Amino acid sequence: MRKLLLISLLLAPVFSQAGEVEKLLKEKGCLSCHDVQKPKIGPPFSVIAKEYKGKEGAVETLVKSVRNGSVGKWQGLSKKYGIKVTAFYMPRQNVSEEEAKKIAEWILSLGE
Repeated sequence: MRKLLLISLLLAPVFSQAGEVEKLLKEKGCLSCHDVQKPKIGPPFSVIAKEYKGKEGAVETLVKSVRNGSVGKWQGLSKKYGIKVTAFYMPRQNVSEEEAKKIAEWILSLGE
């Protein structure tokens, strides 16, 4: 019983953060174009995590993409991961630097 309680206490912040990011993804409309595992018009978050995992400056790169948008980034990468991406660009998003960082860190955690 104590082990279960200890595990619950240790994992509580992880689940809390995931819930906070999930709420943020819904509020900001991210889930309109992205899913965790399946391609929509944009790449799945799990594939984004694979592409950036272990790369220097990954969080900063993703924050910049989320806040400023991107053009054509996934057209070539979609072949690499065997997915179909129909969106050519991601428009600039109305998120703060802090919100974008939470989203980026969460995305990268999917690659672990």
